[in-house]
Formats: sequence, structure tokens, C-alpha cells
Amino acid sequence: MQPNILFVIQEKLASLPKSEQKIGEAILKDPQKIIQMNATQLGKSANSSPAAIIRFCHSIGLKGFTELKLQLSAESKMIEKKLYTEILPDEEFEQMKKKLLLTTEHVLRETSKLLETAQVEEVTKAFNQSPIIYTYGLGASHLVALDIQQKYSRIGKHVMSTLDTHSLVASMSTAPKEAIFFGISNSGETKEVIQLMKAAQKFGLQTISLTELGENSLKKLSTISLQTGISGEAPLRSAATSSLLTQLYAIDLLFYDFATKNYETILERLEKSKAGIKLLN
Repeated sequence: MQPNILFVIQEKLASLPKSEQKIGEAILKDPQKIIQMNATQLGKSANSSPAAIIRFCHSIGLKGFTELKLQLSAESKMIEKKLYTEILPDEEFEQMKKKLLLTTEHVLRETSKLLETAQVEEVTKAFNQSPIIYTYGLGASHLVALDIQQKYSRIGKHVMSTLDTHSLVASMSTAPKEAIFFGISNSGETKEVIQLMKAAQKFGLQTISLTELGENSLKKLSTISLQTGISGEAPLRSAATSSLLTQLYAIDLLFYDFATKNYETILERLEKSKAGIKLLN
């Protein structure tokens, strides 16, 4: 299934040259109108050139302007209903549901493509060998760190997740060989996560990061870098909706890969953890 081209344009817009940004902005402003244009007309409308349009198409992963128009035509129903736009004032609930569902489907598909088998299996191997996993994230990413702790603790892995950076560093400084630090930051630029990643490196820990697609400081510091699709969080979604869902999806995939490679052991431990919880009832 092809990615939604309007979402792709929104994701890549900020990183494009100015001449190509103008074209992207013109398309997003009135995509329905673009379907009826030729390259010269679009160039004039965007105060750009046909050559820049070709470069723009290549930048967003298309062969040329004809392919762009074909993809926009295929998305005409979504365009007509304005499902690619941000949430608007007093918008109807049913419209918001459709928008969020469409955005979520797109970013989960992109995340699925980014999480390659070799990378995930490398993480699984490291988890198998590690006596303890330290994990940290701030804000919504802290929920993801807690999800790692909850999932793996129930199957017998020792996982430490806390917002107390001093406690985390103190514990990592005496960590056994093959211990792991798993840093989570959607932007990859969260100061506290970067500081902990540097400390983990100094202490000789294996380092894994989970960030959004793109070059960022956390990715560069980690031994294994996992990335999710670009969620394009807007002001009304600053509490992290799509980005949180993609991070949790990535952790689910990691856990399932770990589970399939330790199937019988994990089933046994899950039964034990369920039995333990029943003792509280």
C-alpha cells in the first residue's frame, strides 16, 4: 500500500530547499486544484519552476509530476473531505475520528517499514544476553519506558525505569557486563535522555535508542538505533498522540520478537505472573 502523499509532503516540507517548499505549500493549500494543472501552471502558481517541481517530486520519493497527480487523484475522497488537515475549531467529532484514524494508519505503516528485521533481532539478542535493562524517557516517552518495564518484568527480565536520573546513573555506574540503556525520545534531542546515554556509554553499557525518523543526537550516540514514522505533531496534539502510538507499536513488535524466540519460557513465566497477581484478589 502506497503512503499517503499529502502526509509525506507535510513530513518532508521543513527539510526541503525553499524553492521546493513553495511547491509543497501550494499543493497542501489546494491539492484538488493541482490535479488539473500541468507543471508550468503549478510552477507559476507556486512562484517556482518546472525544474524545481521535478526535484520536489524526487525529494518526496516520486518519479515525476505525473506520478504526483496520480497519487493525488487516488486520494481525492480524502482531499474532498479535508481529512489531511489539522483539527479545526468546533470540528465535528466524527470528522476528528476520521482524521486521527487516517493519520495513525499512515504513521504506523511508515513505522512498520522502518523497523527492519535485522535491527529488531539485534535488540532481541541484546535483551536475551542482558542481566538488566535501564530505560528512560520524559513526558509521553516515559509512558513508553514504563511499558517496557511492565512487559519484560512480567517475563522475568530485570528492568529499571524511573524519572529519578540520579538513581538511574548511580545504578548504571555499577551495572554488570552486557547491561543495556534504552533511551526514548521522539525528537531525539531531549537533554536528559542524551545525558543518560552519554553516561551509559562511559560506564560501558550497550545503548539502544527509539526516536522519530531523521538525524538526531540520540540516534548518533546509540549502538542500535530504532526509528518510528514521522508523526507531525501539531499544537493541538502536543500531548503526543500519533508519536506515542508509534512508540508503543515499536515496543510491541520488539516484545513479540523476543517472545517468539523464547516462546515456551515466556508462556511459563506469564502463567506464573498471572498466578501471582491472583494472590492479590
